[in-house]
Amino acid sequence: MNDLSFLRLIFELGGSFQNVNNIDLAVKANVSKASISDRTQHLSKLGLVKYTKYYGTKLTKKGLNAVIPLVQQHRLLETWLYEKLDIPLSEVYEKATKLADHPDSLLIDRLNIYLEYPETCPHGNIIPINCSVPEFSKYSLLSNQDISDTTFKIVNFTEDNYLFKILSNIDIKLADDIKILNINNYDHSMVVLNLRNGLKQILPKNITKMIRIEKISEMEKSV
Repeated sequence: MNDLSFLRLIFELGGSFQNVNNIDLAVKANVSKASISDRTQHLSKLGLVKYTKYYGTKLTKKGLNAVIPLVQQHRLLETWLYEKLDIPLSEVYEKATKLADHPDSLLIDRLNIYLEYPETCPHGNIIPINCSVPEFSKYSLLSNQDISDTTFKIVNFTEDNYLFKILSNIDIKLADDIKILNINNYDHSMVVLNLRNGLKQILPKNITKMIRIEKISEMEKSV
């Protein structure tokens, strides 16, 4: 994996506005924690990331500027594959990754024109430059919610190939409305009710921490 692709993984885990820990990076990149440590130290020397012991890695302004075009291209490719080529949603992330090692300004321009400048990819994540990069709070993650009568809408998924393979089997989709029915105190797995299909499902924490949600207002419920 080249440096730019590694920076993209940091970005996808929220590294543009928060520290990303080495364990999450190791799982996402499918490498050892020692390899992650070596790579982050290398990128830190280049001024692309800032690593803080015990807290993790965050993109610097230089690193963010370097990776934004690649993220834009990757998400445009996902949109093209899904909307125009009918590639299954569970496969578009992996295929776009294989097609995008380095940003190509001509390809980005042509995809934008063809797709009419989309602002989000099929997983609900914004396409940089087409749309400003948001800063999310940790409280917007499903894993950080409590049992309540609150209804949540799924607004995006962390871009992770493992996650997308799982979601294709459990019928949870972008924009689904869900309620949290129970939380296991031992492993922090959740039982959620999907209001779209009426199904109750158990979601482990490694899944809930990659699902971002927002509260549904009373006005939205009544529509």
